[in-house]
Amino acid sequence: MKALVLDAPKKMVVREINDPIPLDYQTIVTVVAAGIGGSEYLGFHNPGIRPVPNVMGHGIVGVIVSGERVAVFPLSGCGDCHYCSTQQAQLCDHWSLIGVQTQGGFAEKVAVPTSNLFSLPESISWEQAAFIEPFANSVNAWELSGATPKSSIAIVGAGGLGLGLVACAHVQGCSNITVIEPSNNRREAARMLGAHNMVDDVKNISADNNDTAVFDVVFDTVGSVSAKRTAIDITKKNGVCVFLGFEMPTVDINISEIIRHQKKLSGSFVYSPEQFQKAIALVENCRSEWVRNITVDEVESMLADFLSGDFSVIKAVLRHS
Repeated sequence: MKALVLDAPKKMVVREINDPIPLDYQTIVTVVAAGIGGSEYLGFHNPGIRPVPNVMGHGIVGVIVSGERVAVFPLSGCGDCHYCSTQQAQLCDHWSLIGVQTQGGFAEKVAVPTSNLFSLPESISWEQAAFIEPFANSVNAWELSGATPKSSIAIVGAGGLGLGLVACAHVQGCSNITVIEPSNNRREAARMLGAHNMVDDVKNISADNNDTAVFDVVFDTVGSVSAKRTAIDITKKNGVCVFLGFEMPTVDINISEIIRHQKKLSGSFVYSPEQFQKAIALVENCRSEWVRNITVDEVESMLADFLSGDFSVIKAVLRHS
């Protein structure tokens, strides 16, 4: 079968590899589409924990031999520890993600634990389905934040994670949802999902009787130094700031200010099967036209565009069929 292989940092090649052979507990999924997001372009730049050569892609949707359309829950753990027993396999010391530690959806077929398959309703297009995996991350972050319908919400970045958070806030009934995003296309998508205020820069947030606009709950979906600092700065005293983005691993912050203002900082990583199921329902409000379907020959240039800061594409998807 054909696969797009990360051979080295910033070097991808199309290669013929062996079809996966399923174990007793696995099912073969013929991949229709694999999402391309932050994990992929950051992995393209620096493989990190990925073994190289590597077949990336963990936002997988496809079909099984019966013809059923499925979305793949890509996470697994040891199955025995406290975290696995409480549906938090992402905290397991032995967590593993399809498309990171094992072969992912940039290949035409992938072997998946049968228990990790979720039925995909016919009402959801393949393009809408590409948002399931990032939206599952958003559901986890939303639930960790403790946000309520009365909370004022700010979201830094409107890629898949940010749009998922807009969808969560809208479903919750929040009436003050602000999105900070430089891309016109992504701001418009956020508006269509229920955001109330869309700005291209934090400086353009209007503040009522204050020098700085602040929010009860703030999410950083980007992970750059400036995004992290912005998120902390616009979090209210006694507010909550949740970090999802991985772009930069460290940032200097004023801990004394965090203490004095009683700000709560939280990390959010991946999701549970229940949260993945919730994300399937959320993506029905996404638009198929937000997705750019690309071939294996176009992936490397798309990843390079992302690395250069061009995020005009709302969602890129490697389409096998």
